[in-house]
Amino acid sequence: MRIVTAEQMKAIEQNAVSCGLSMERLMENAGSAAAMAIRREYEVDGRYVTIFCGRGNNGGDGFVAARRLCQAGANVAVVLTDGAPRTEQAKSMYEMIRMMDIAISEYGVDPHYLAERLAETDILIDAIYGTGFHGELDDRHRDICRLMNGVDVDTVALDIPSGVTSDTGFADSFAVRAAMTVVFDSGKPASAFPASEEYCGKVVLADIGIPEEAHEGIHSEFTMVDQEYVFSHLQKRRRRTHKGDYGKLLNVAGSQNYMGAAILSSLAGMRTGAGYVTLASSGEVCRTALPELLECVMLPLKTTDSGALSYESIPEILSVVQKSSAVLAGNGMGDSEDAQSIIFDLVRKTKCPLILDADGINAVSRNIDILKQACGPVVLTPHLMELSRLTGAPLEQLRRDALTVGRAFAREYQVTLVLKDAYTNTVSADGQVLINTTGNAGLAKAGSGDVLAGIIGALAAQGISPEIAAASGVWLHGAAGDMAARNYSQYGMLARDVIQALPQVFLENNR
Repeated sequence: MRIVTAEQMKAIEQNAVSCGLSMERLMENAGSAAAMAIRREYEVDGRYVTIFCGRGNNGGDGFVAARRLCQAGANVAVVLTDGAPRTEQAKSMYEMIRMMDIAISEYGVDPHYLAERLAETDILIDAIYGTGFHGELDDRHRDICRLMNGVDVDTVALDIPSGVTSDTGFADSFAVRAAMTVVFDSGKPASAFPASEEYCGKVVLADIGIPEEAHEGIHSEFTMVDQEYVFSHLQKRRRRTHKGDYGKLLNVAGSQNYMGAAILSSLAGMRTGAGYVTLASSGEVCRTALPELLECVMLPLKTTDSGALSYESIPEILSVVQKSSAVLAGNGMGDSEDAQSIIFDLVRKTKCPLILDADGINAVSRNIDILKQACGPVVLTPHLMELSRLTGAPLEQLRRDALTVGRAFAREYQVTLVLKDAYTNTVSADGQVLINTTGNAGLAKAGSGDVLAGIIGALAAQGISPEIAAASGVWLHGAAGDMAARNYSQYGMLARDVIQALPQVFLENNR
């Protein structure tokens, strides 16, 4: 599905007009397509359908849908949420329904009538805002959305549920919760994000007659990462190959207090197909990890009195960096000054892809301009608190719209960002958003991030570009997490179970 922003959709519509379509025709097509989608999903003949219409073009789409549903035998009523329509196209469609057997009322004028109408309504339609909503609902529209959500029938939203911001997916706490959303011509970011599912429900794409040439020059900033996307980049292994063909991943990880991070990230890297994985850590961590990582190369290093890696080890680390095809650093390293100095040197001197997680991110956040000294591609995997440290943006702002902040950061510092949250998405250095479609709440466990970092590191080590390695790694992590949840439940699954599920994911996809 093509995914476009609200502004891009306006440009597509204008291009369609240049191709000979009128805005009135586009509105007629949209409302008719919505009515047809509703008729495919529900029996409407003799049913009571109530449509809440705003004063813009989304309301105009609602007027057309009202006319078409009435013609199909539905008992239709229209509720004007903000008075008479204001656009010429919507006014034209409004005049048509005034000539029909369609009840029209204004919200707030006759509450008793509206209560009675909603009590007998079978299907609600939300045509209030569409893609025109931004920010938060005002008190009036919160009351309207609260009223709609309180009716125990299915609601169908036209393009985007009211109260949901089209480009970010941020939803006001009172946003309409639709059972189905009919999106016009192209998907919108909010209808594509898994996080928006509770508001959009089932998403149906409706063709509204826009010719393909109207989309020329419109570059989608969003890509859905699914099974087909991932395995189009993970090629089958050739028979005549050797371990050196599948990359060398150096994993600088672990400390006395965080040995598990080193084990999980290294094991995940091995299970994701890297030819070699070298764990660079303290002697104690290497000895402890060895029984779990029999196939891993160990690089025991000097440590500080606290058991963290010593900066004196940097020559040994950099020697292995030169022979590696990707470097992963930060998992369980600790937050010491030595660890920070090691990370800074890795940023400045690693030419192959460098994946920074956990304490690697913490180090960079203390000297953010170090990223501008990077001599190779960098992938950062922050959760929201770490993103706040990196960008200085308040946590509350990131909860509302991490993508906008993350995209600006990725462009400025030319890095790939894996934005970890309840739903994890990837942002490339040019601002492209790669939307993940896998994962579940069982992944919210200690060690899960270490596993994800190891997966991404292994893919990058095998020569996959950093942004594709990151996005594919997120998908694989989520797919293995979904499998682990089926085997152990979301409550009972552990990070190690995700690693154990990885081979099954590859096996089911003939890899």
